[in-house]
Amino acid sequence: MGICPNCGSWVDEGDICGCCGGSGSYSYENNDDEEDDSEDIIDSRFIKRDEYSKKAWDYYMDFKEADALHYINLALDLDKSHSNNWNIKAIILEAMERYEESEECYDKSLKLFKQPLVSDNKARMLRAWAGHLLEESKKLPNGLTKLEEALEKNRKAINSLPGDDSKENFDDYLRQKDSINFYINYEKEYQNNLGILKTYPKDELFTIAGRHFYRNNINLTLGKPLKLVKEPDNEHDKDAIAVYAEDEKIGYVANNLYTKSELTSSASELQDKLQNTAQGSYLLYLERYADIQFPIGRIIK
Repeated sequence: MGICPNCGSWVDEGDICGCCGGSGSYSYENNDDEEDDSEDIIDSRFIKRDEYSKKAWDYYMDFKEADALHYINLALDLDKSHSNNWNIKAIILEAMERYEESEECYDKSLKLFKQPLVSDNKARMLRAWAGHLLEESKKLPNGLTKLEEALEKNRKAINSLPGDDSKENFDDYLRQKDSINFYINYEKEYQNNLGILKTYPKDELFTIAGRHFYRNNINLTLGKPLKLVKEPDNEHDKDAIAVYAEDEKIGYVANNLYTKSELTSSASELQDKLQNTAQGSYLLYLERYADIQFPIGRIIK
């Protein structure tokens, strides 16, 4: 029996370390006196600690994170100075998406014994946390706060890498940084456009639907003149209002909750407010991921 040079756990000669997965020769020289001394050193508490640690890792590898967390906590209750067990706990918590706790455990591990492997693990966790925050931002009405948090986690991840001793691909971290910055600018533009729309009364605004059905070379730019024409004989919708630009039909005023911005009026809502024709202008394209892709026009009264 010997001690794993990576994490300090007791390991039978020739075995793979159950705590960190390291391999190599862990035996002492064949000296009877030293073997007797080593047996005296081995505390039953540490034997139990390593049993719990191995169970924790086995459960983690079997995707049973709750059980893994239970056993690594038992191991740490017996010995809170075991660097690799804090590393293992951090890995388990990361798998459970409990990132803040995971970071605390990585920090405890590194404080006890600074290993490049653990620093890489922490950096990977922070990059995963940043990615998680980025995805969360997309589900919020305004994701800027989450995106700023994501950028901060990415910065911490880059700073956590152990330099030349790192096995990580540094470009992965830089690509994530660029991606987060892209989404920050994307979100800022959306929020800015949202603010512009809110400065107008709803009954002045309309969403142009069905542009993909009308293939033309017309480029909608800010202020481009538009013409709205009612189509009372339209067989699909008696409230239909066609939209023209440069005397070409480019679509219709959206008349469905799924095809229009909530800040604009539907064709049905505009029926009693418009003559047979009305003048308008193109205002902006409101875009936010797949759910919000709306060309917006304004009625000129």
